[in-house]
Formats: sequence, structure tokens, C-alpha cells
Amino acid sequence: MPLSAPSLPIIPQFAQRYGLEQALMLAVVAELVGSLQGHVVVEEQRLYSRALCLSRVQQGQLLSQLSSLGLLQVAPAGDGLVRISLELIQPNEAVPHVIQPAIQKSSMSGFGGWHRADGEGDELSRLFAAKEAQQQHLCHMDLEWKPSANIVKVLAQQHQISEAFAIGIKDEFVVYYMDKGRKQTPGGWDQKFLKWVKKEQVQQQTAQARAQRQTQQQTHSSNEEARYAAKERRRNITANVLDINNTDW
Repeated sequence: MPLSAPSLPIIPQFAQRYGLEQALMLAVVAELVGSLQGHVVVEEQRLYSRALCLSRVQQGQLLSQLSSLGLLQVAPAGDGLVRISLELIQPNEAVPHVIQPAIQKSSMSGFGGWHRADGEGDELSRLFAAKEAQQQHLCHMDLEWKPSANIVKVLAQQHQISEAFAIGIKDEFVVYYMDKGRKQTPGGWDQKFLKWVKKEQVQQQTAQARAQRQTQQQTHSSNEEARYAAKERRRNITANVLDINNTDW
């Protein structure tokens, strides 16, 4: 039987920026919260029962991606409940686009593995159109690229990484991906930069800790040598004092 779900309002700007499936999950969460910003506690089943065209695993992965971008947080609240926090900014001239995913799944995965249900050809066409729109917004990395203000905020508030540190390694990130020649949506580049900065911070902290240990070891070694030399001098003086026949000292 075809799977169906009540209509979900998808904002095209979110689909273009983050991806079609990500925009669908944002629509699910926004509906539960009741707005683009706020908090709510709901049954976990309600969260995962809206986007029937996506599996539970896929929805979990999408929620994790959106969480890493600082757009939302989903945490257990006990007894089959989850606490949802949503922090979205209303896009300019956003016109919600309603889809009704009444589709049935074949043995194949992805959008290519979904068949049209009777009377729902327009819905599948809209899904492909949104996916095509996302492809049109893929772009190469260029020298003028800058991370979004939202990602800089996420780095500072959730990972305690300063804006100065992030911007300081931006050029290395840009040059690296310019050489790769890859394409991403603006949101995709933001997510890659987030991971890049976190990795660089860990490497820097590791290098600093290693340098500090080496300095401490060198200081300890120098102190040991000084103590040993002083001890030897005292031993020689004592030996010469006790040797009444030795007048050299």
C-alpha cells in the first residue's frame, strides 16, 4: 500500500540552502514546535512518523546534520519523549511549499527508488524539481568564500572556538577545497568548515600539550643535572677535607 502523510510546508530557501531532505525534516520539527524558533517536548514517535518517505535511520542522520549546523537540538526527555529546540531564521520572501508525500517504496534506495502512487504524480514531480533546484545551487569553492554568521556563532557557543581562530584558518580551508574542485551548497560548505575548524583546534591543542611536556622534561633534566653537579662538588670537597695528606684543594 502507498505510504501517506499529512501535508508538510517546506520553505524553498531552506531546501536550496541545506538540501531537500534536510528541509523536509526542518518542516517536521517546525510543525511540532509551532514556529521557526522555540522548544517543545513531544512523543518520540510523533517526531519520526511525519516524513514517511524517509526511514527512521535517515531521519536520525538528517537531524544530526541539522544539529551540527546549530539549527536544532533533539534530546531524550524520558518515557518515550524527546525535547526539541529549534533556532531558525525566517528567510526573506519565504513562501512555504506544501508537499504531500503519498509514495510507495521499491527495493531501490533514494528518490530513484520511489514510485508514483495513483493521483500523486505532481507530488513526485515537485520532489524532483526541488532536488534539481538544489543541484543548481551547488557551487565551487572560491577565494571570496566566507563562513556564514550562524556557523561562526555555533563554533563560539557550542564548541568554544573563537571567531579569530576560525577566520585565521579560513584561507587554508579555501585553498584546500579549491584544489579539490568539488561542489557543495552554501550550507554544505558551512558544514565542512565546521568540521575543519574543530579538527584544527584539536590538532593545535595536541601540539601545544606536546610542546609543554617537552619543555617540562627539559627543565626537569636541567634541574637534575644541576643537582648532580652540586652533589659531586660537595662530595669532592668532603673527600679532600678528610684527606689530610692532600693539600691540592
